[in-house]
Amino acid sequence: MKFSELLWILQILFLLIDSASAATYKVTSQVFLDVVYDGKDLGRIVIGLFGEEAPKTVRNFRKICLKGINGKSYNGTRFHRVIKRFMVQGGDIVSGDGRGSLSIYGDTFDDENLNLLHTGPGFVGMANRGPDTNGCQFYLTTMATPWLNGKHTIFGKVVEGQGIVHQIEQVKTNSEDVPVKPVRIKKCGNVPTKGTYTISDDSSNLWTWIRASVVPLGMSFSILGFFHWVFRQLNRYS
Repeated sequence: MKFSELLWILQILFLLIDSASAATYKVTSQVFLDVVYDGKDLGRIVIGLFGEEAPKTVRNFRKICLKGINGKSYNGTRFHRVIKRFMVQGGDIVSGDGRGSLSIYGDTFDDENLNLLHTGPGFVGMANRGPDTNGCQFYLTTMATPWLNGKHTIFGKVVEGQGIVHQIEQVKTNSEDVPVKPVRIKKCGNVPTKGTYTISDDSSNLWTWIRASVVPLGMSFSILGFFHWVFRQLNRYS
């Protein structure tokens, strides 16, 4: 591939990325999740919480994360459901397998602000069994999931450690999407901030996403090949 061709490909790539209009969200507080897989540390996920968009949900999540309910917190709980190209789900502080539900408002609480959209990886939302059945379980998306829009309360976004979310996404699972080897939240807690700040739903640049999501090298070259093909087609008609 000639250098001039590579420049054309990169220009097309950046145009495609910049053409997407990104929504913004105000982060009012942060928490961290330290994750282990089969007893080995994967690292830390930091979540920015939308305390103005979903105050009740954020209050519930922070209470479970920082203090717990009746001695039950996210510490030690599993990511019990993992689906590639979709999301990772955890937070069952009752039974640990997706059957339990508990919140600071009772067993369940109502949906809150269903206007936020699942436009990319990293969004944090409440898992439920239908309308107004939120409890303690949550998920983190690994791609855009528009089929969840209007059905689940989004209350935060990963601001650090999305690559770890994608590592969880890649673990081996059984036929019921349960990881064969346990993925656990070893520890969770507060991350101090100097004040509120704004983030975007833009998933950064494509190459960061490729590295973070552990996309196979062959697929990375396929993406390059696609843009090379685009250049060749443009060149034919120039």
